[in-house]
Amino acid sequence: MHTKRVGKLGRIVLPKDILDRFKLEVGDLIDISHTDTQIIVEPHRESYVCAITGKVSNEAVKIGEAWISKEGIKKLIEYMNQ
Repeated sequence: MHTKRVGKLGRIVLPKDILDRFKLEVGDLIDISHTDTQIIVEPHRESYVCAITGKVSNEAVKIGEAWISKEGIKKLIEYMNQ
C-alpha cells in the first residue's frame, strides 16, 4: 500500500512500481470510478470481455468486478423474465 497526499489541484502521483506493473506511460488514459467506500483507478481499456457472453465489446458497464455488454444485459434480462 502507498499513502499519498492530494495536491492543491486534486492531483495524486502514482508510484513508479504501480506504473511499471500496469505498463502505464505518460499520456495513457486511466478510468476513475468509485463505490460507496472506495476510489477505483484502472488503466483505460478500449474493449471489454463481457462476463455474460464472453465476447469482446467496445461498450460495457462494470457491475462489481465484472464487465457486462449491452448484449449481455439483454441476455440477463431475458433469463430473469423466464
